[in-house]
Amino acid sequence: MKIPLCAATLAGLVTVLAAAAMAQSTIPGTSGVPTSQPAGLSDKTVAVLRTATSANLFEMESSRLALTRSQSKAIKEFADRIVAEHTRAANRARQVLNEIGASAPPALLEPGHQQQLDALKAVANAEFDRAFVEVQYTAHVEAIGLMRDYARSGDNERLKALAGEMLALLQNHLDHVTRLRDGTSAR
Repeated sequence: MKIPLCAATLAGLVTVLAAAAMAQSTIPGTSGVPTSQPAGLSDKTVAVLRTATSANLFEMESSRLALTRSQSKAIKEFADRIVAEHTRAANRARQVLNEIGASAPPALLEPGHQQQLDALKAVANAEFDRAFVEVQYTAHVEAIGLMRDYARSGDNERLKALAGEMLALLQNHLDHVTRLRDGTSAR
């Protein structure tokens, strides 16, 4: 079962950078949750932060699910690593947001990410590991694309630098999940 995933993981940039997205208007895709936009952040940056926050939360929640559902030691080790490293990345992102005068909002899954998490929860135990690896693979490919794009063409220099920092972490996770996907570490 392949579960599509839009820009997942954006590692801490995700959860915390969304802080910059919180302002006085409601931004589409936030389920009507009021958001605020600190001075100087463009709509593009706000959109990236919103996507990143939901994606990071999805990746962490799906990894927590794998910690309870998987029977594979390799999958559980990977899931534990995702949770730990994304937590550290989120702390780094909070630090950067504080430096630019933004605060982290509560993390919420956008409807699409919630549907994907619900679909993963519904996967039969015998198929869970394969489905988890597929969503993580897709999430990392998309997250790398999002972060690479923002690092190259974003309009906030501090957040561009953070996106660049996150690329190495995301690439490392993609390399690991690719090995799991190919079956070299999943056994």
